[in-house]
Amino acid sequence: MKIGITYNLKEEISAMVLDNEFTEELDPPQTIDGICNVLEKHGFETVKLGSSIDIIDKLKEDRVDFVFNIAEGYLGRNRESHIPAILEMLDIPYSGSDPLTLALTLDKTMTKKIACQAGIPTPLYKVLNNVKDLSNTKNKLPYPLITKPAWEGSSKGIYNSSRVYNERELEKNALMLFEKYPNQPILVEEYIEGREITVGVIGNNPPHILGLMEIVNRNTPYEDFFYSLEVKKDWKRLVDYISPPDISSLLDNDIRHYAIAAFKEFGCRDIARIDFRVSRQNKLFLLELNPLPGLSPEYADLVIMSQKLGIEYEDLILSILRHALSRYNLVKDDKEILKAI
Repeated sequence: MKIGITYNLKEEISAMVLDNEFTEELDPPQTIDGICNVLEKHGFETVKLGSSIDIIDKLKEDRVDFVFNIAEGYLGRNRESHIPAILEMLDIPYSGSDPLTLALTLDKTMTKKIACQAGIPTPLYKVLNNVKDLSNTKNKLPYPLITKPAWEGSSKGIYNSSRVYNERELEKNALMLFEKYPNQPILVEEYIEGREITVGVIGNNPPHILGLMEIVNRNTPYEDFFYSLEVKKDWKRLVDYISPPDISSLLDNDIRHYAIAAFKEFGCRDIARIDFRVSRQNKLFLLELNPLPGLSPEYADLVIMSQKLGIEYEDLILSILRHALSRYNLVKDDKEILKAI
């Protein structure tokens, strides 16, 4: 079987932008090489397709049987949907969620609306479409609050200074984000003092929990910590990853329940990472879903979680592939998939 890999490289975009923050969610060559090495080790032919403007021509020329998709896209709130939409148009099977799921989950506001309708708890929030909307936020939400760009991932636009305690700080952050991320709304969210826990979900019909992992700052009390861009950039020095986390069985069950509920409600497929906040009162809040989680062998949260649970990188990649191939009925059963890979 010939498998194409679709992706966006950091280095391709870095030359086009002044601020490397805009490349945070893109991949280094080591990630693509890591995936290809796993697949080739198990007998698959691989083709590095990328995701450039001529991707349709490449797909027609290389005639791949399947695509392992990790392409984040670059422009617009639908950017993660671009490659899956093209693959569907060309009737090429691929791993991961479909264009609709990817678009909905990248939009933090839509994520919160759908979660609320599904009975999945999420922090209180307001949306700022422009500076004038600041006046409508006054006295509507309890401080502290946290500010985020509405259509970004990988903690882009979320800084150590993003937690605000008064109107002056809120206005300062809003003005900065409107300038840095023009033409997109700002999410103003109730800041939940508590713990940060991320959940890996894998599979289809039914999906199951891969694992839970708490993200802890070594230098900050847990209630003051949130996963900012500065922390992610300095994770080796600042962060401890604890998997499984030290939590009660009741809380563990709640997290698993809501993670699976969110995975299903948003129509995720094959793999996702879902982030929660747990308050001091052990109340659970959904922060966001990532149906296109990072797969860097070195620093991706999902990979770190898997390794701490005894799951090697090779097994994680093969498991994602296995579930995706099964979804398309490209193999008859799990035993045959295992034999094939």
